[in-house]
Parts: sequence; structure tokens; C-alpha cells
Amino acid sequence: MIQKDSYMLRNYKPRYSIPLQSGVTIRRPSDPHGWVRMDDPALSVFTDFLVVPPRTVDPHVPIDRALSQMKRQKVRLLLVVDEQEEVIGVATAKDIQGEKPIKMIQNTRVERSSLVVRDIMTPQAQMSVLNMISVQDAQVGHIVATLQQLERQHTLVVEVDEATGRQCIRGMFSTSQIQKQMHRDDLEEIPPAHSLAEIVKNVG
Repeated sequence: MIQKDSYMLRNYKPRYSIPLQSGVTIRRPSDPHGWVRMDDPALSVFTDFLVVPPRTVDPHVPIDRALSQMKRQKVRLLLVVDEQEEVIGVATAKDIQGEKPIKMIQNTRVERSSLVVRDIMTPQAQMSVLNMISVQDAQVGHIVATLQQLERQHTLVVEVDEATGRQCIRGMFSTSQIQKQMHRDDLEEIPPAHSLAEIVKNVG
């Protein structure tokens, strides 16, 4: 029960309430995974971290635990952050399930259980990102071409502070999201240069 406080409420007038009608329906958000084409706005396939919270992981987490987190959260990429919450790399399901762990085990003779996210992640220094300004008026096809050129399944998008030049990660694009919104069934982690070219041929 809200306590009455005439002093605090004297500047606020109550709003008029109305009866709730029978047969009322619920307003719901539009389908976030709706059908898109190559000439649709790029932002229609953009994962905005202001809307969808980013998934992060500590660099010292064992790789199989990180993979379990991805499956639980239904994502294929985790941002790797340090104690200051600064992004030091990214780890993908392909990194964990692919050749990286196998090669490390062969080269170092360590147990798989000893491998942590830092061992297999793509470090920040090796990452290329897109500027939010450059994608605001882009189309889906531009993002497809970019991912194809980078030969990557994901690319992060940053906002750049005009005064300081500092970057802040705003969101990301992924081949799986684009394929999903084009109603494609081939969502496996196929090298982008092939899977995205196939999309262009069949949907563009």
C-alpha cells in the first residue's frame, strides 16, 4: 500500500483511469525474426545490445563450460571480458568444437579439461569491427558482402565517441541470424564465403 504524502505529491496530479473492456487483447512486439531480403535495412538483422543483453564469459572459464553456457543461452558467440568488464576477445562455438582445441592438445599435450576460453578465443587485437554509423543506412546485402569478405560468421558493431574516439560495442551481425531471417534451413557453421554466397544466389 502506497503511503499518502501530501508534501511529496503536491506537484503530481493523478491520471484518469478508465474501465478495462471485455475482449481486450495484448500488444506484442513485432516478430524480431521476420522475413528479410538483400535490399532490406541492415538493422533488421542487427542484434542490438540495448535490446538483447550481450552474453559474456570470463577468460579463465573452461571451454566446455563456456560451450554449455552457449547452449543454455542459445547463442554461438560470447564476448570475453576481463575484471574491468573490458572486451579482450570473442569465443565462438566453432572455436570450441573445431580444430583449435585439438591442435592445442596435440602441441602441448595438455588435457582438454585444462583448456580455458583464453586459449581458444580470438583476441581483441585480431578483430575487425564495423562502425555503427556505417551500417545505419546499409542494406542486408552490404552485411552479407562484409561477412563474406572477412570470412567470419560474426562481426561486432561499435559506437565511437566523437570527443574521445573511444569505442563501445553496440551489437553484432551474424550469418546464422541472417540465414534465419531469410528462412533458410542451412544454419550450420559453414565457412561464410560459401554459405553467404549461396544465400545471395538463392534469395537475392
